[in-house]
Order: sequence, then C-alpha cells, then structure tokens
Amino acid sequence: MLGENYSKMVLIILITLGVRMDFDEFKRKIKAAIPVDTIMDNPGGGTSTIISVSDDKISYMRGSSTIYVSFQDIYDAYSKYRGQKVTSSDLKVYRPSAFDPAAKPAGHSCNCTFLFLLISRIGEANGIQGAGVRGNPYFVEVAG
Repeated sequence: MLGENYSKMVLIILITLGVRMDFDEFKRKIKAAIPVDTIMDNPGGGTSTIISVSDDKISYMRGSSTIYVSFQDIYDAYSKYRGQKVTSSDLKVYRPSAFDPAAKPAGHSCNCTFLFLLISRIGEANGIQGAGVRGNPYFVEVAG
C-alpha cells in the first residue's frame, strides 16, 4: 500500500506540471481561505463579507446587499481563463447569468471582482488590476 504521502506527492507533481485543479480541490481551497465572517476589501472601495459557504454556493454581503454565486460558476470561469488575462467584461460575456446584471436571467457584476478576490486569495491570480471603468476594466492574470 502506497499511503497518503504518495498521494500527496502525486498531487504536488501534477500541480507542478500544470495539471488543472479539479472542482473538489477548488472548492476545498476556497472554503479554507474564506470562512464565514471573512472580510475582503473590494477594489473600488467597501468590503465583501462572507455570510455562508454551502456545498454549492457562497453568500456574501456587499454594502447592504446579499449576493450569491455558485461554486460551479466561479470554477467554470477559473478553468476557462486559466493561464490567461481575464477582465470583468470577459466574464459578463462568458457567463452573463452569473456576472452580468443586464442579462436575463440576471447575474451580478459584483461577482466579477468577487471571483478575482477569491482566486487571488488562493494563489491562483496575481491580484486585481485595472480601474474598473469602461476601457480599463478590472482584471487578473489567472495562474497557468
């Protein structure tokens, strides 16, 4: 029997070789990084406070609004843009139901910067850049 240490070594090798993080590992990392009551500074001012983390979604307060985002939506976006620059504008086009308030069904634009905060917090992005305005939207470089 090879044991737990062997499994950990294989995982480290796979990550080093650039093998994509699977959905369960992504959720585990996010859950460990943002327990309930975690407060994160938003790039445009204010904060996002984690209210709850279930098996399928995260709830957070931004100002006086409670916003929800599914793990599947944030994982799918992370996976699509892995190794690339992704802007808030890209996210609104990619998955409007999660990131674009003008869509039907509507998403929430705050989920864009929330995703950027999450993946930066787990070391999968380099921190939020840009000004958050037309022509210079917020963006991150997602780890490859």
